[in-house]
Amino acid sequence: MTGLPGPLDSTLSRRTALRGFGALGLTAAGLLASTQAHASGDLVVVDQIGTGPWDTENCGPTSTVIAMVAAGREVRHYVSGEKGTTVGGNRKAVIEMRARCGLSPWGEPEKKTVDYTGAYLGDLENGLRDAGARATRARFEEGLEAAARGKVVILHVHHGRLLGEEEADYGHFVVAQGEDENGNLRVSDPGRAQEIGITTYSPDRLRHARQGLATVVS
Repeated sequence: MTGLPGPLDSTLSRRTALRGFGALGLTAAGLLASTQAHASGDLVVVDQIGTGPWDTENCGPTSTVIAMVAAGREVRHYVSGEKGTTVGGNRKAVIEMRARCGLSPWGEPEKKTVDYTGAYLGDLENGLRDAGARATRARFEEGLEAAARGKVVILHVHHGRLLGEEEADYGHFVVAQGEDENGNLRVSDPGRAQEIGITTYSPDRLRHARQGLATVVS
């Protein structure tokens, strides 16, 4: 496991953070870049909450679904539009992706096939390839550069450092693609789908939040 991001941890703190930091707090912190949370390039909003019994751990499989859609790949059971952005709106797509990633058995979403919390980046790459997409491992900085060029990139970040929230003390996966006119990267966060959906962060803020590596999806 050397060189791979560690598993996500602290399910309780994750659930607290997922529900405890609303859009007003983000705006006050200067992190909510736009009220147009659902309109940004090819990125889409998918909420990890409501995606089965392991939803608080599902930022990885959910990010994989987001990345595949953004890259123009077909995702089985994917629900587009406003319905797909709701809590549980893409439950079936994420549950299937969780199985493709090797995190739960096929047809038994209530069970786990791993003995750790969350996922490794390698698990997500397995799921991407099993679903027919390409997954290319990259250093975090290379991932930021690729996202700035319009590539779809899964980033492994520390959620608390990204949000500026001490209680969100765990690793997390988000998807970046494209940049705005100020050079800030557009990011879809499955753990803040209802509060912020898609927003922008400066490259420096993302570097500050770096937890592990990145995967370019195509």
